[in-house]
Amino acid sequence: MRREVILLTGPPLNGRDEYIGEALERANGESYAYYHVFDYIREVGKERGVRITRKNVLDFAISHPDMMNEIRDEAFERIRKEIEESDKRVHLVSTPSLFRWGSGSVIGFTLSNLKLLRPDRVIIVLDDVLSVRRRIINDPEWFERFGENPENIKLITLVMWREDAINHVKTLVHELKKEGINVRYVLQFGIRHPHEVFLDLIFREKEKPLVYLSYPMTGHEEEYYHRVREFYEKLSEHFTVLDPGALDDWWVVAEYDNQVNQNPNIKRIKIKHLLDGDVVEELEREDIEQATDILRRQLVERDFNLVDVSKAIAVYHYAEGVSAGVISEMAEAYRTLAAIYLYYPFKRRPSPFMEFYGMQNPSRRTMFKDEDEMIRAMVEEKEYWTKA
Repeated sequence: MRREVILLTGPPLNGRDEYIGEALERANGESYAYYHVFDYIREVGKERGVRITRKNVLDFAISHPDMMNEIRDEAFERIRKEIEESDKRVHLVSTPSLFRWGSGSVIGFTLSNLKLLRPDRVIIVLDDVLSVRRRIINDPEWFERFGENPENIKLITLVMWREDAINHVKTLVHELKKEGINVRYVLQFGIRHPHEVFLDLIFREKEKPLVYLSYPMTGHEEEYYHRVREFYEKLSEHFTVLDPGALDDWWVVAEYDNQVNQNPNIKRIKIKHLLDGDVVEELEREDIEQATDILRRQLVERDFNLVDVSKAIAVYHYAEGVSAGVISEMAEAYRTLAAIYLYYPFKRRPSPFMEFYGMQNPSRRTMFKDEDEMIRAMVEEKEYWTKA
């Protein structure tokens, strides 16, 4: 039996292990083993007379880097040994990627660790920055590190945590490729995806291939987003659907733009939390400005990453106005030879570029005016575009 190894990683405090744990509670009947690297690090440390806890691991790693490296390397060797002796089909290994704190940094894994692990896929698990900020505030140990003062938790810090974590993965996967070890893909996965989508991704990718859902994301009425969500659910019955809205930092930027336009002299920006709509957080205008350029770039890079790993994209364009983001995603899918299916129910002609990219599917249909008909076409033609 072929064993698949999947590395689950990302920045700290992005809810990775909590999300994975909740998802795996629903993985009834699946053949898998789950390895939380920190558990192994704690075990190895105890054997060497070092008590490593969630509270002290960061300080220990920074003040005793050589010993921490030895303990981490031993942890990965034990995991590799357990994988080789396992009768499970899928092996999930979870650990942070890279984390800078103060003048030091903690490395979740090195190139030698990955050469030993030989992951088939790498999934970077991410949450939006305001949710990460809230998680810090609600975590006594971490809140203490920030002086128990929310003002000390800057968006620019959280954005750079994400930047460092992703870049560390990209660098090491590139080095692995030069060593002849092929990682099938690196995927940036937002934890607002339903748990069932994560399980499809992990266990049922062959039966339910990856499809990216592309749609105009801003400036629409509530009814529009309900339609998008209903379409997403219907599409998810047949495919593993990646949704750019599962990691949404854009509303932070949009709310900043809105309030600055109303009051150019404003110093603090009030942002209502997107998920619950109740908690209002006040952020320094300067902090958002510093984070915005990086956030905007990360948004584009993440969406292109989701397109690049997908076998097809489903464009749900229930809006007559042209979306630059959607056109760009269709162009990226065209570049990567993914199938493109376009739902556009209006009499008015779409952009000629949209029309051209919409022809890139096996049936050569420019666009579909009925969403159910488009889904049926995708299902019927699946064997063609999944082989591409």
